[in-house]
Amino acid sequence: MADPNFLAGSKSEPSVSSVTVASVPGANASQPAQVIQETEVAACRYLLEQGAEVDALGGDLIATPMQWAARNGYLYVIQLLIAHNADPTISDAQGYNALHLVTHSSSVMPLLYLLHQPINVDSRDSQGHTSLMWAAYQGDALSVDLLLKHGANPNTHDDAGLTPLHWAVVRGNRVCIRRLIESGADISAKDGEGRTARDMAVELKSLGAWKRALEEGGMNEDGTKKRKPLSDRNTKIAIFTLPTISFFLMFTTLTILPWYTGIILSMALFFGMHHVVTRVLLDKSNYTDSVAQSPYFAGIIFASIVWVAYSWLTRLVNQTQSHAFSHLLFAISLILCAYNFFRAISLDSGTCPKPASDAELKSIIEDLASEGRLNGQTFCIQCMARKPLRSKHCRTCDRCVARQDHHCPWVWNCVGVNNHRQFLLFVTTLVIGIILFDYLTYAYFSSIDIPTDPAHISPICILPSYLCALTAYDTFLFSVACWSTLQLSWTIVLLASQYWQVARQLTTFEVSNLGRYGFMGGRGGASLSTQMGHQHQHRQGMSDGDGAATPTSAHHHKHSHSVEF
Repeated sequence: MADPNFLAGSKSEPSVSSVTVASVPGANASQPAQVIQETEVAACRYLLEQGAEVDALGGDLIATPMQWAARNGYLYVIQLLIAHNADPTISDAQGYNALHLVTHSSSVMPLLYLLHQPINVDSRDSQGHTSLMWAAYQGDALSVDLLLKHGANPNTHDDAGLTPLHWAVVRGNRVCIRRLIESGADISAKDGEGRTARDMAVELKSLGAWKRALEEGGMNEDGTKKRKPLSDRNTKIAIFTLPTISFFLMFTTLTILPWYTGIILSMALFFGMHHVVTRVLLDKSNYTDSVAQSPYFAGIIFASIVWVAYSWLTRLVNQTQSHAFSHLLFAISLILCAYNFFRAISLDSGTCPKPASDAELKSIIEDLASEGRLNGQTFCIQCMARKPLRSKHCRTCDRCVARQDHHCPWVWNCVGVNNHRQFLLFVTTLVIGIILFDYLTYAYFSSIDIPTDPAHISPICILPSYLCALTAYDTFLFSVACWSTLQLSWTIVLLASQYWQVARQLTTFEVSNLGRYGFMGGRGGASLSTQMGHQHQHRQGMSDGDGAATPTSAHHHKHSHSVEF
């Protein structure tokens, strides 16, 4: 049996440019399914008011209007039919009910709406496939996640013994594979031919996706959790403090060794720090979101503040006493910078509340659907909660943040409505502090009589004589000043862009949407393609012509979806 979406496009699907009651077959316009193709909700409502049978069967597929609406992902037609007591559990000639068909469409919002209707999430089609199997086969990570959140069983078997994990491997989608395994899918489960999901991954050349899914989930190849050298709490502490120790070693190395070996060894120390964080503490072989989720970058900022403060207290304060006002300004900047840095980290950036119960969640979905606003701009599929105006779901934090500006790994937090002021003060005082530190460093070296005769200068120094003598006199301070000055290259740009956006009352996310879409909110809606940039073409079927399930049967089907967060 071929793919149901392909059959729907080739067998008697309604295709009309305008529909009237007189043009609809049957007495008293008893087939509202004829107008669903154009999503004419008003026409459907009129036909139903004229006495049309809401569960009338028709077409080659012997389908109800609900099934035609589900097949095409027409949310508001589905809502209208449900309001008129349409039965979503009826199966068509192929054995598909409304839940199967809306899963085929990869339309997430109609799927969400149907999941809150009286229908079994694990209902099977004529060959034992559940909606979760179809979503996994299509590589539809949003639908897989949504079905799992609503209690779909990841360990069901179809008539051929295949599980949703087997079908995810057929598509080779690492996100679907990971979601299923994290939800308790049995990776040792075998199909009717004795193949595990990994065996099928080898056979279908999707082993790379399989391994990466396990790695991103922090698992070994047998599905067990990898053992970390430290607990989660101690891992975060180690990652946060490691840059402080590493920076001391780097600055000391530059002080002790000649410049040509000191620079190379310092770079090696920096690489070693990064390797320890990513490969040992986080146990990641490549750069993934887990690094951004860790306090690694915040630890680099903290280390910079520590060694700038140390250099100021041990060198600049005693040697440049004539610059008392500059010292006062720097001290204020340093204190405010450190304080607002930790406040930006510790404050809740503005997490949006979630429904307290399933009844409240269903009420929210019904209200949004009745208002015609159930889309990605008003409802978050990941959080299963209503999204306030100007909020955005952060993939790194895995939460919706009110008036989210951006996720900043340097403060180990999102920048949102509750900590945006602290973030602005942190960046402002950081820039001011670096400028004052550079000024005091210049005053420090200017106040000291540094010998510039060749006897006190290394013959291999490639800098001008004065700079060679200066770096040799206090290499530690000079290195710290160079490192802090380097940070001005991005902090000034960040500060200018932030104040420009504040002046225009825009967030970073809204500015990016203005450039892409011409308006601030993004494009709301309900389907996979536009939310995840998903466009795929099926090359493998879930069944062959004889009805035996096989991942190698071929068919062709393209999705064209319409929604974006």
